[in-house]
Amino acid sequence: MKQLNYLMLTLMLTCGFVACGDDDFSKDPEIPTQEDTETPEKLYYKERLVPVVTPQNESCGVITLRFYRDMPFVPYVNVSNFQSMMFPGTTIQTYKTADNQYVLTNPFGTATVDTDKDVFESDDYEAFTNMMGMVQLGMPNTTYDALPIIRWKSLEKQPQNVHVALDYGKFGIDLRADDKGVYFPFATIADLYVDGYMHLASFNGDVVMVAPNGAYSLLDGYPKFFITPILQETRSGDMADYAYRNLCFTLTNFFGYPGRTLLEESMHEKGLDQALLDYGKAGQMVRDLLRSTNMYEYIAGTATLGRMLDDGGHTYTDVTVISDLKGNMSFKTRVDSIVQVKMMEFESYCPESKAYTKVMDDRRAMAKELNQKRTEKIGKNVKYRKEGNTAYCWFDSFFCNDAGWRKYYKGEGAKPTTKNYPNDWLISLTGALDKAEKDPDVKNFILDISTNGGGSSDIVVFITSIFCNKNDIYYENVLTGQKMKCSYEVDRNLDGKFDEKDNEVKYHLNFALLTSCYSFSCGNLLPALLKDYGIPIIGQTSGGGSCCVLFNPSADGFGYRYSTHRARLNNTKGENIDEGITPTYTLDSTDDYFDIPKLTELVESYYK
Repeated sequence: MKQLNYLMLTLMLTCGFVACGDDDFSKDPEIPTQEDTETPEKLYYKERLVPVVTPQNESCGVITLRFYRDMPFVPYVNVSNFQSMMFPGTTIQTYKTADNQYVLTNPFGTATVDTDKDVFESDDYEAFTNMMGMVQLGMPNTTYDALPIIRWKSLEKQPQNVHVALDYGKFGIDLRADDKGVYFPFATIADLYVDGYMHLASFNGDVVMVAPNGAYSLLDGYPKFFITPILQETRSGDMADYAYRNLCFTLTNFFGYPGRTLLEESMHEKGLDQALLDYGKAGQMVRDLLRSTNMYEYIAGTATLGRMLDDGGHTYTDVTVISDLKGNMSFKTRVDSIVQVKMMEFESYCPESKAYTKVMDDRRAMAKELNQKRTEKIGKNVKYRKEGNTAYCWFDSFFCNDAGWRKYYKGEGAKPTTKNYPNDWLISLTGALDKAEKDPDVKNFILDISTNGGGSSDIVVFITSIFCNKNDIYYENVLTGQKMKCSYEVDRNLDGKFDEKDNEVKYHLNFALLTSCYSFSCGNLLPALLKDYGIPIIGQTSGGGSCCVLFNPSADGFGYRYSTHRARLNNTKGENIDEGITPTYTLDSTDDYFDIPKLTELVESYYK
C-alpha cells in the first residue's frame, strides 16, 4: 500500500467547543490570532469565542468561530468542533493525506474533503452526519419524531450505500484548512447536518443556537431572543453574497422535489441560480431580492421564492413564517409592507403562481365546509358517535400532547387522560377504539381525517399498527436514490412498556378512512399505507404532501422550512405519493361525509 503522510489534527479545547454551565460571556470574546501582515487575505483570520445556547436561551457551552479577512462577516468553524457541539462526547479526527486533501472520521462514518476543489465526499454521508443516537442508542439517520409511544426497530436500505459528492466549489463556497483542521462556513456545515428530527445549529452574529431536542425545541419557531439581533436594515456584502450561494447549494442539493412546484424541474436540472435566471422577469426579480444587502428586500426575496417552491404546505422559504420578528415591531411592520408590495409586483410577472394559492384557498374552503357540516350532522366538537352498527371517530390532528406522554413514559407523571388533556387526539382515538370494541352492536369503525392537515408520522405508525398490524414507513432519499423501509416497535396498549402484552391488543372491527383534498402530509401518508394494506378509503383524493420537513438555518440566522431530500414518503410499492391518494369510494357531496347509513353501506359492501 502506498504510504501516506498522515497528520492527525486533534480537537483543541482552548479554541474549539467547550461545554459549560453558567459562564460569564461579558468578557472580550475575541481570540487574537495571525498578526502577520504578510499573510494572504484568504488565510488571515481572527477568532471569537461565541456562546452556545438552546432555543430556551439556556447556556450549553462556547465554540470558536473564525472570520477571514476576505469574508469578515461570514463565520467559519472547525469541523471537529462542530461535531462536538452537535453530538457531545464525539469529535472528528482529521488526517491530511495530500495537499488540500483530508480524511474526516467520526464514530459513525468517514468522509473526504478537497479544499482545492471544495468538494465533500462520502460513501454514507447520512451515517457521517448521524445524530439520532442521542435520541435512541444505535439508531441510524432516519425519520422519527421520537414520540415515546413507538421506538425505532430496524432500517432497510436499497442499495445499502451510495457514494455522494457535494460540489461546494460549483456554487462558489470555499472550504478551507490549515494545520488546525478543516473549516466550513458555519451555515454550510449546519445545512449538511440538520436532520429529520431537526437537530440543528444557527448563528445570529452574537450566539450559536443548537436544538438538542430537535423539533420539540422549536415548536414555536425560531425564538424572539435569537431573531431580534438580526433585525437590522442592512447586511454586509460578503454575507449577502455567501448567503445566496449557500441557499442555492442547499435547495439544489437538499430539496425533496415532491413533484408539484413551479421551479423544481428546472432547479433539479440546472440549480437554483440558473433556474431563476431562466424564469424571466419573475425569476430575475427574486434573484435580485435574495442577493440584496437591504434586509427588507432580502426577506421579500425569501417570500417570493416561497411562491415558486410552494408545495402545498411543507415548504416556506419565507423566513417570517418560523422566525419571530416581534422583538422589533417597527422592523416587522416595515417588512410586511415591503413584502406586500414586492409580492404584487412578483405576481404581475408570474400570474401562474396564483394557481398555487388558489389550491390552498380551495383546500381551506373545503375544510371550512366540512367542519360546518360535521357540526350540523354530528354535533359541535363531537369526536365519537355511534349510529346503528357503525362507530364514527373524528381525528383532526396527528399531534398529541407530547410533553405529557414523555413524562408518563419517563415515570414522571400519570398516564394522560381526556380529563387532563381534553384536546389530545391520540387519547380521543384510543378511547373511541376501546368504546367501539366493547360495544357488541358496533361492527364498523370509520376514522374521519377529512380536515386533518398533518402532524407526526409516529402517530401514523401507531394507527397502522392498530388497524393492520403494520409498523413501517416507506420513503426514499432523493439525493442518493436509496429506497428505505423503517420499522418500529409500537406500545399498542400505551402502558409505557414494549412487551408481549402489546400483541394482545386487537380490535375486531371493519375499518375505513374518510379523506378530502384537505388531508395533507400525514393526512396523505395514512391513506397511502392503509389503502395498500386493504383498508377502504372514502371521500375525495387526499391533498398530497410527500416529504418530511426540515427547519433550516439561513446564513443570516433566520429559520426557514422546506421539503427535505432525506425522506420523500412513498407507499408500500415505493411510489411517490405527492399527487394524493385516490379513494376506494368517491363522495360527491360534503353532506355524504356525515351520512352514516350511506357510509355503512359502502364499508359493508367492501368487506363483503
